[in-house]
Amino acid sequence: MSKRARTERREAARDAAKLARARLKLAALEAGGGPDRPIEVTSASTIEPHAASLPCAACGASNVRVEEHVAITAAGDRRLRVARVVCSRCGVRREIYFRIGTVLPS
Repeated sequence: MSKRARTERREAARDAAKLARARLKLAALEAGGGPDRPIEVTSASTIEPHAASLPCAACGASNVRVEEHVAITAAGDRRLRVARVVCSRCGVRREIYFRIGTVLPS
């Protein structure tokens, strides 16, 4: 006996939500996913373009929008920058952490 169309749609929606949660957990472990793993950049002016170029962690869409870019002090007096982004396709909000480092001459 085949499933009803509504049942199939609901199962697909549940599977998609489960996959999105798993992808967000994975993104939290990558560089930029938390204050203990910031992405190194050379200047504050590169943070917003870098954050906007990253794909959405939940759905993989390439059209994320930077809503806010702020400086924070994390544990241990570490100065970090946080870019708060939102996906235009699925609406997932996320914070990406950056640290401004110096480039040593080679």
